[in-house]
This record gives sequence, structure tokens and C-alpha cells, in this order.
Amino acid sequence: MAHSPAERRRVFLAYRTVFTGPYAQIRKPKRIKEIVQQHRQSFGNLTKDFGLDKVVDIIKVLLDQSVFESELKAKIAFPELFQTSAARDIQRNASENDAARSATEALEEIVSAPSLYPSTFPYSVQHLVLTAAQRELEGCCFDFATQWLPSLLEERKWDCAEAVELTKWTRLLPKSCEKLPASAVANDTGLPLTEIFLSTNVLRHSAVHRLSMSARGIHKIIQSAARLANTLNDHPRAAQLESLYMEIGSRIRDMELNKNFLENRLDEQLRVISEQRAELDRKEKECLETMLKEDQENKKMIGSFLEAAIQSTFRKPAAEPFASRSVNGDNGENGDNGENGENGENGDSADGDDDGSTGVPM
Repeated sequence: MAHSPAERRRVFLAYRTVFTGPYAQIRKPKRIKEIVQQHRQSFGNLTKDFGLDKVVDIIKVLLDQSVFESELKAKIAFPELFQTSAARDIQRNASENDAARSATEALEEIVSAPSLYPSTFPYSVQHLVLTAAQRELEGCCFDFATQWLPSLLEERKWDCAEAVELTKWTRLLPKSCEKLPASAVANDTGLPLTEIFLSTNVLRHSAVHRLSMSARGIHKIIQSAARLANTLNDHPRAAQLESLYMEIGSRIRDMELNKNFLENRLDEQLRVISEQRAELDRKEKECLETMLKEDQENKKMIGSFLEAAIQSTFRKPAAEPFASRSVNGDNGENGDNGENGENGENGDSADGDDDGSTGVPM
């Protein structure tokens, strides 16, 4: 059955933390199914979405291709999980630098990074790791003093490892080791003995003061703890701390692969949203321009209608023709040839002839 790259990637990211070490050598479907069922509470959503048989089938394919056990093959199978942008790299480095601060600085101000980096473990797990490492180192130092400095234990009345804090050992032992035979310590690191001891102080400070640390910061502390155990020739404890160091490193890689996927997916989603936003801005501008343009056109049209109405309402009457004025002038009451002019009471010939019969007064 063919599976999509997205399905294979999701299963790989989920079960990468499970199929490690000897589990990465498993090939039988029945055994794979048993392991998947053992972790059903952790990956219930995945088995619900894909179905148990499909998840087992994909894991079987990945195991056959050695993707779980080989980081090189994992990079070939899922290159997108290992690729990051230059901007993301700068951001992550800055976040890690902010997290890599001294215990004193952390006590003064605890800053939380507003991004997926730096990687961190749940605080309960961090506390478990640090207290376990502190307990092992205190036991390591006490056993060293029991063998090489018994008088110191008698003088201080320290009868068990729990009676002495780690920071006291890191102050006392470097000076005391100078008086011991060369075989008492095995320092082949090239670092001063004092620096090897003091590099573990942050372990105690972080555990006691409940300081949240980055996963890589914890990783570095456990490396320092393993180095100190080796220096004091406590090889059993050194082996345990080195095993823990390797386990933490593996889990950090698992987390960062998932973070890379999530950040890359977000970058792509934001890119699409940015393009959509630009398109929406363009449409918004276009709608605004269309509204203003049509409003101007409507305003011009209304203006032309109103202008025509004004011209129609207040139009002046047309002037009368010249011929009409001449007729009225010839027949006027006071005209030379009008009715009154010829026959009027004040005419030259009307009453004059009538009164002429009486002639001259008698």
C-alpha cells in the first residue's frame, strides 16, 4: 500500500523517540504492533486518524529502510525536516545565547523566549535529571574522599554522601588533589582541575533554585558531570552519566526535528497568508477606487439633470416680431391716420363743418 509523504513524515516524527537503539532493529510486524499498542495513549490521535494497521505498515517500511537508526537516511527520506532558513538559524542562535547564561544572571532575571527555541524539557523531567546527576556526583566525591581523604571526612564529621553539598566538594577537592598522588585523578582533558570541578556548580544552583534551563544547557551540564566522574576515576558513575548524556542528545534531536517541521510549516502558512493579505489589500484598494469613481460619475449625471431643470424653469420669453409692432403703431389712438385721428372729437374736419352753418355770430 502506498503512503503519502505527509503520512510517512507524521509517523516518523511520532515514533522516532520509540524506535531507537535495539528497537530500531525490529522488523516483525507482530512485534511492531505490540510496541505501538504499548504507546497508544501517547499517540492515540495518530492511530485514530490512520488506523492501527496503517501505522504499523508505515513503521515497518521505515524500519526496513533503516530511517529510524540512521540520521543520514532520515535526512534523505525527510530532507525538509533538516532544512531551516537563514532567518530561523539566526533566531535560534540568538535564543540559545539568551538561554546560555550564568546561574547568577538567571537568578536576577528569568527570561522566556517567545519562540519554539531554545528547546526545553518539562520542568519535572529537568528536575529529575539534575537531581539525579547531583546525587551521583555527590556520591562520587564522597567515595573519592573516603579513599584518598579519610581525615577530611573525620574532621568535618561527614559520614555519608548526603551530608555534603556538591558545591562544597568543588571548593575543597581541587586544593586537596594537589597533595595526592598523580594516580588519584585522571585528567586528560587539558582543562585545569579547578575548572572541571567548578563547571558542575550550575547543576546544584539550577536544581536548588528551580531555574528553568534549555535542553542544550542541561545536556552540557551532564557532560560536565560525566567529565568530573571520569576525572575522579569513578568509571561506573561516569558510564551512567555518559549514557544519560547520549540519551538527552538524542531526545534534543527528536525535539528539534519536530520544531523544524512546525516552524517550516508555519513559514509556509504565513507566506500564503501574506499573499492572500496582499491580494485582499489590492481588492480593497480596487473597491475603494471603484466606489469613488462611480460616485463621481453619479455626481456629474445628477449635476447635468439639475442644470437642465434650472434652465427649463428660469428660461426668458422670446422677443416679439417687428411686423406686429408696426400694426399697433398705425392704428393707435393718437396716430395720424387712426380712427381717432380721422374721426376723433378733436379732428380738424368733423365739428368744424357742423358749426360752420351758424357762421359768424350774429
